[in-house]
Amino acid sequence: MKTRCKVLIAAGIFLALMSASLLLSSHYQPSNEVVAYKKFLRDRGEKLELSEVLPPPVPAESNSVAAVEDAFHMFVPGNTKIPNAMKLVVPGKALIGWQQPEVRGSDFTNSWEEFSAYVEANRPASELLHQVLERPQLDFNLDYKKGAELLLPHLAPLKRSTITLAAAVASDLHNGDASAATTNLLTMLALVQKNSSEGLLISHLVRIAMTAIAVAPTWEFLQTTNVTDAQLAAVQSGWQQIDCIGDATNAFTVERAWMVDEIQKLRVMSHEDLEKSAGLFTLPGGSSGSSIGGWDWEVATEKPRIAIGEFMWRSSWSYSDEMRTLKGETIILDGLRQMQTNQIQNYKAELDAMTSRMAALGITNAGAAFFRALKISSLTDVLGSWDMSSAVKKSIRMEAVRRVVVTAIALKRFELKHGHLPKTLGELASEFSPAVPLDPYDGKPLRYRANGDGTFLLYSIGDDGVDNGGDPTVFGANLNWQNARDWVWPQPASALEIQTDYEDEAKKAK
Repeated sequence: MKTRCKVLIAAGIFLALMSASLLLSSHYQPSNEVVAYKKFLRDRGEKLELSEVLPPPVPAESNSVAAVEDAFHMFVPGNTKIPNAMKLVVPGKALIGWQQPEVRGSDFTNSWEEFSAYVEANRPASELLHQVLERPQLDFNLDYKKGAELLLPHLAPLKRSTITLAAAVASDLHNGDASAATTNLLTMLALVQKNSSEGLLISHLVRIAMTAIAVAPTWEFLQTTNVTDAQLAAVQSGWQQIDCIGDATNAFTVERAWMVDEIQKLRVMSHEDLEKSAGLFTLPGGSSGSSIGGWDWEVATEKPRIAIGEFMWRSSWSYSDEMRTLKGETIILDGLRQMQTNQIQNYKAELDAMTSRMAALGITNAGAAFFRALKISSLTDVLGSWDMSSAVKKSIRMEAVRRVVVTAIALKRFELKHGHLPKTLGELASEFSPAVPLDPYDGKPLRYRANGDGTFLLYSIGDDGVDNGGDPTVFGANLNWQNARDWVWPQPASALEIQTDYEDEAKKAK
């Protein structure tokens, strides 16, 4: 018996030492790796602290935020009416919304008089929004140090501002007021460009959505006959000042520092505060039915499993999460910076390489599989593993669209001056375009051809990276010029094509 006791005691001591060794190594190894990697990043000039990457305070006299926030409170209550604009009726052909006899949207049909009354009711808000043109920045004075508790109530009304202005552009163009349409278009673009220092990824994605909203009214603006070169030049400049890739670079720089700061705060947070943070470490309630003799293992061990999960995350797994954040977002930033400085022209190839590099990181939490088998939760699961490269993809997509829009405006200006379209995009250089515009999906010039009937073919090859010769065939039932084999800038549809589209819609409504 004595020998057996000694063996058991020795085995217990051995297991305790092994466990202690495992816990110590699972803490110090990832912790030391994070420290070493941060030193590596700082040595190459990276800014990792939140205080280092936040935008400086904006003086009140340079900030249009007061007028913009006042406008938010003046919007007409209810759903915002979005009239059809640049609506594809067949692949490669779109109707001109302001030319139609009535105003149609996805959920309404009005007379122009009714729609004008709606636009007029929003005019006080629109006029306040115009003040964004008078000041260099739009800063909502966010307290980034609040981390996950930071509220962003301005994002939804900011997006609505763009929609409201788009509606005003439609009314302006229908009334033949190109000057008012120019002001409203410039305000839409300024709301994006002057808010670009707001370095949160969600803010960047909202700005991408706002930029996308501005495309259709710009297309409609180009279909007018009473627009001047000065008005076209102003709108072209507004589009040129939007920097989708630079905006993304800033957002990811702040996001990296913000995420690391959040992980560090959670690591030292009290148990009570940790529980309050979005229900962290909360295990699924109720019994799983795994009871033996009336004893439910999951219920009986819930608190110990939560405690173990919390301990493991604080002492070890949080460092793996921090390393994953640092390395993953650094990969993205390296690619974005090369795009921004024109070291890389083929954005699709870089995005594919970036995605592969992120997938090959191979950073895992020590013993994660073993603890998952015991149903021990981790804050890693709560933080999620959102694919950051999807935000980069949206940025590249919008950059391609932006370049097509800028080029289409330059073509209109060339035609207005010379009475005909250029034979090549090279003829736009210097006077109407700083350089021949490149397609970010392969680094080659955007595809262009002047047609004999006074129309033109202009397109990006799109995110599949394949040039299909300007094929505007769309995928599925979603008639969208960016949901096609090639992203062809639409030409105006004929009266017959528009009438056929209206008839088809009427049949579907029955």
